[in-house]
Amino acid sequence: MSRITVLSFYDRISAFHSLKPFLFSKHRKLFRYTRNPDYCLKRDRNRVLFMDRWFLKPDKVDMELLKRFRDKYETIFFFNGNAGGGILRPEVLPYVDLFFNKSLFKNKNLYKQPLYGDEIFTDYIHKRYGIEDPDPMPRKVVASDEDLAKLKVSWNIGIGDFPKLKLRQRSAVAMARITGNLKVVRPFYKNPDLPPTLPQNKGTYPIQARWGGPKRPTLLFHREQIIEKIKDHPDYLTGRVEQNRYNDEIKNCKITLSPFGWGEVCFRDFEAVLNASLLLKPDMSHMETWPDIFFPGETYVPIDWDATDLLEKGTRYLEDDVERERIVRKAFEAYTEQAAKIEERVEEILGMVKGCDYLIRSR
Repeated sequence: MSRITVLSFYDRISAFHSLKPFLFSKHRKLFRYTRNPDYCLKRDRNRVLFMDRWFLKPDKVDMELLKRFRDKYETIFFFNGNAGGGILRPEVLPYVDLFFNKSLFKNKNLYKQPLYGDEIFTDYIHKRYGIEDPDPMPRKVVASDEDLAKLKVSWNIGIGDFPKLKLRQRSAVAMARITGNLKVVRPFYKNPDLPPTLPQNKGTYPIQARWGGPKRPTLLFHREQIIEKIKDHPDYLTGRVEQNRYNDEIKNCKITLSPFGWGEVCFRDFEAVLNASLLLKPDMSHMETWPDIFFPGETYVPIDWDATDLLEKGTRYLEDDVERERIVRKAFEAYTEQAAKIEERVEEILGMVKGCDYLIRSR
């Protein structure tokens, strides 16, 4: 029986986020997982290849390997692994049938022009503040409308297992690497199902603003700029803490401040929504993503990218319990209503495979 081979980079994001929809789908028996490209080339008899987070480490496309895959497989879908909306590996596009990102820029024409640091916000920071990265990697752009049409949104890290339990997840990934089978991570999921109701948040803490930061200057500057705005302000919890304390604070803080990191969509966004904490975040109006919890004033509170209105909005929503709780409820409803349709999204992607009927009928 023909199935789909999933060539994946085995790490916590793949195991507990990117591939969760396949691991728990009613069609899960369709998928055969490997992290070995030689298996794909020499032993695999399937006609369809899904590449998940490939060419990520090292951050370089192996063009010869890609060409050999194209010669062998009837259908290739590439699931990109980066956190932002940037297409970091556009040279993949001519060799794949579809290219799925966790998020995309609403203005698709931006993919035809170079962006400093690969993202809209890093390009903005570079141009506005003169921040430069050491040894910036030159990236190609999307070359044609035909390749541009291959870009699709799959799902972001909101699909996954929350809260983050590092030891549990690392153990699962280690076992998957030893056995070569990603399916062994399934029993390690703490919360594979959606919460049935909005959780109780005690509101013990005001605004949680604890994070580290990517070392790349154009990424780090955004977070440092926000820290500068809130330093010494008693309403903001800053500095790094161990994971259990972090999880406890998110569960019991009125507001979660979530800056951009490696990309715009962050774990903190969904940690906030799943814990009835108001999401306070730089404006997301330039992005298309799913699940989409970024409806301004309805599911989150946007702030300027330069954080000029951060303190004012933080204070406003700390004091306005009614409005804060309204947005919190709306965000939870928007997220759970969308995430509950993940099976439909999987089937939609399966439906894009050439001759997909034999896949669906075989189940």
